[in-house]
Amino acid sequence: MSSSSMAMPYSDSGGYEPSKLNGRSDDERAKDAQKYLQVLADERLLWEPQIDNLIMYVNHGRRSIQDRDLWPGQPTGMEIYDPSAMLACSKLVDGMVGYLCPRNQAWFALEIPGKLNFPRTSRMRSWNGKRVDSYPEVQKWLQNCQDVMYSAFNRSNFYDVNTEFIRDGASTGTAHIMAEEDVTTATIVITVPHFRECFIAENRFGQVDTNYRVYKMTLRQFVQQFGLDAMKRADQNFEKDYENNMHAQREVLHAVYPRKDYNPGRIDAKGKRWASDWVYRKGGKILDSSGAVTGGDQGISMLHEGGYDSMPIMTWRWRKNTDETYGRGPAHDAWVAIALANQMGRTNLITAQKAAEPPMVAYSDMRGQIQRGPNGLTFMDSNRGNLRDRMPQQLTNGVQNLPFNIEYQQRVESIISEYFHSDVFTMLSQIGQQKGMGRPVTEQIFEMQSEKAAVLGTRIGNLQSEAFNPLIARFFDIEARAGRIPAPPDILLEFEHEGVTV
Repeated sequence: MSSSSMAMPYSDSGGYEPSKLNGRSDDERAKDAQKYLQVLADERLLWEPQIDNLIMYVNHGRRSIQDRDLWPGQPTGMEIYDPSAMLACSKLVDGMVGYLCPRNQAWFALEIPGKLNFPRTSRMRSWNGKRVDSYPEVQKWLQNCQDVMYSAFNRSNFYDVNTEFIRDGASTGTAHIMAEEDVTTATIVITVPHFRECFIAENRFGQVDTNYRVYKMTLRQFVQQFGLDAMKRADQNFEKDYENNMHAQREVLHAVYPRKDYNPGRIDAKGKRWASDWVYRKGGKILDSSGAVTGGDQGISMLHEGGYDSMPIMTWRWRKNTDETYGRGPAHDAWVAIALANQMGRTNLITAQKAAEPPMVAYSDMRGQIQRGPNGLTFMDSNRGNLRDRMPQQLTNGVQNLPFNIEYQQRVESIISEYFHSDVFTMLSQIGQQKGMGRPVTEQIFEMQSEKAAVLGTRIGNLQSEAFNPLIARFFDIEARAGRIPAPPDILLEFEHEGVTV
């Protein structure tokens, strides 16, 4: 294993030593990665204008796709005149996080599907037809595994960043979450990449199995992850740049995809089910405003070819059409109402400002003499004719009424709230606000909980299948390879020897 791979902080990221692997040089593999990135970027290009609009009006703090070159901390949300979409999205996100994966409650359970079928000669024939996880020893083992898993989730930053992950799904319709192990602290680190960073592809079953992520790292982070020697081989000026400013940023491409030449018997990168290519992008190749790769091949080099035993990055689509790769969420459905509410808010604000400070018309010889502030006193000569006719007048006749009345605007806001189902999580507070309604009885509370489960059941299917289930499996794989998962009971180990089928 090379020094660069030894510097990788992930326990399941295997590496390789030679400059050529399977007849392909590092330069050729880097160019292949750039070529495939171009294809995925072209496919995502049509989605970007709409995604930028949704981010602007629903989750503007995330910053748009076109803001890739702006430093964090730039002001956002300056185009918003109606915050109802952001409020509805926040209620939905907070409700889903609190309902589906709260920090202080058990929100998942491990199980082993299938039933036991022992041969006639086995002394375990009485367990035929019963679930594997119904056996007492298996139940105890699964409970111990759950304890280890919940401890792993609590040690990680999952609960800190999960809200951002759910918010991405509710706003852009597509969200990404990455889980990697920091071996030095025995913790799992969760990252929620921005939509702009990830380019995805599906397998023939419609599952996302390829993710090309382009983002920036500081020179210090490059050294921490790959080692100084590896960076000097990739860039002959790197050490000088590092000494001048270790916090300068450079782009890196991290491509994760199924390994075609997977060989479980090997201990190098070929022994990892998922390939992991790290490509250094110093300057020649950059992403233009469309997300496409431009420039020449200079500044592009292969940093590390490793792999993962389990898929490290999961992509969740809120709702997905069969002929589309990226997802659509409630913000997509509510976009017409969101744009209408924002235009209404802008028009009403302009109208209200004109009513408070209407445009005026006056004679030019009165310039500088008119005092429009509170208690303002304007002096005029009596020899200027009829004073009433010479007084400043409003440019528009009468007081302007707001074009959109309050009831109409509230109706649009309620439509946006229904798209996000935010009222599902505030049923009790809504009952308390209704006049003449007494305290809800137990039966009413149970009915509201059933209604909440029914509504959410149609919305969280993809979240469980594309995000939570793979994420739990990823945590289990990391904990098992680190030796923190207890050994399975003998009955599970004896399946093959007993001829048991599941």
